[in-house]
Amino acid sequence: MPMKNERGQLVLEVVLLTPLLLVLVFLTFEFGRVFGSWVILTNAVREGARTGMAQTWCAPATTCASNTPIVARVAATTQYLSVQTATPCAVSGNTVSAPATGAALPAGQTSCVAVVRWIDAATGDHVVQVWAVFQLRTLMPITGAIPFLGGGVGYPAVLNITGRSSMRSFQ
Repeated sequence: MPMKNERGQLVLEVVLLTPLLLVLVFLTFEFGRVFGSWVILTNAVREGARTGMAQTWCAPATTCASNTPIVARVAATTQYLSVQTATPCAVSGNTVSAPATGAALPAGQTSCVAVVRWIDAATGDHVVQVWAVFQLRTLMPITGAIPFLGGGVGYPAVLNITGRSSMRSFQ
């Protein structure tokens, strides 16, 4: 037997659950955008590394003219991400006999591409490593204070997506 004082219960439940459901919908959408961008960037650097193996080999730690087609291939394959190719990424950890361990955006840039060449000391193989970093602006509308929860959620306004691929030439 229903109680007489249940008027407005449905409205209250909808009002309390709607913000949570909207956050879940926006997070699902945002995850899809980030993951899709990462897949595109990873494919682009793979294509760049493949192009690098088809080019004339250039010694590590030198400026190579054959890097231009590699960077152009990465930029052409990134589809809607619009990767800038004017300034290379700042890579770290690489030597003439070891690969790079990380790449970072130069100051003031929103994307970059870097080509690292090295020779595997154990096998003598030539290796081309291609890095790309893209700064993706998030669309999540949760940036300020949330009622009843207090301060901001800490969701970033931009995310740096990094793609890396290596190709080895067994020469």
